[in-house]
Amino acid sequence: MRIPGWLTAVACLVTAPGLWAQAAALQKAVALAPATIYMSPDTSSAKVGVARPGMDVGIQSTSGDFIQVFTGVSGWMPNHDVVRLDDPQGDEVLFGAAVGLENLAEESGGERQAALDAARLYMALYSGFPASPRAAEAAYRGAEIRWEVALGEQPKRRTPDERQFPDQTELRRVESKFGTTPWGARAAYQLLITHFTCGDWVEKPQCVGKEIGTYKDYVKKYPTGPMTAEADYDAVYREAIAWTIYRAPGKNHDEGKAGGYAKDVAQDAAAMASKYRATDWAAQAALLAFSVAHNTPIAWPGTTPLGGP
Repeated sequence: MRIPGWLTAVACLVTAPGLWAQAAALQKAVALAPATIYMSPDTSSAKVGVARPGMDVGIQSTSGDFIQVFTGVSGWMPNHDVVRLDDPQGDEVLFGAAVGLENLAEESGGERQAALDAARLYMALYSGFPASPRAAEAAYRGAEIRWEVALGEQPKRRTPDERQFPDQTELRRVESKFGTTPWGARAAYQLLITHFTCGDWVEKPQCVGKEIGTYKDYVKKYPTGPMTAEADYDAVYREAIAWTIYRAPGKNHDEGKAGGYAKDVAQDAAAMASKYRATDWAAQAALLAFSVAHNTPIAWPGTTPLGGP
């Protein structure tokens, strides 16, 4: 169970039995924006810390325009840009603040601090308002942001079998707890790449087959999920790549396997046209089938992709 930061701070501050009543009186809240914490309710007093968006705040008292808080440190901060967990609209307020920061991160080219602040706000909603209709989406969006940031910071590997992945706990929790929802399906799709460590497609063409199986298993498990059409296309794309590899002259040439994958591309692209009519994914699958039918090799990236086409 996640232990809020404000509770950890209180546990450290409570050193005598008589202070438990004081600790129990704390009002739970979450910071919405960066805020300086001062030693006293005066902006000219010493600065003792900063509350980041999404940080848990325990409010003890109010003095004018300031609130006395415990949030890792003890001090005073302006009495604005915090939402109380007993606010009936608190989940909507937190969600709105998180969306704003997530948009800011995207507009500024993936600004790391804004992205992580957005993730913290989403997670604060999930833990502070577990009954909210927004809880599942917030849990996914917070986990997905942290995963993408951490994934982008992973060192580059020479070969696919050397790939390493960030901690999967938060996305696994969404997949497990909200598995029947669109957010559980999205989390599961994000995690598909953790299976792609077989090796380079050209050096080990059997790895393409394993990835095709991974995507098809996902489609079976989430037949109506928001990422299902894309996963179906990911499989057809790899079938077309496999056809290209086995058809080409050289060590991997195998007419039998090439013919088998050509049939798979035609059948699966036709199925996508029926299941996902008028979608980009169905149209792209149709293009792959057209290329294979006309013996046009499919170009693939210089390095085996880490999930997706």
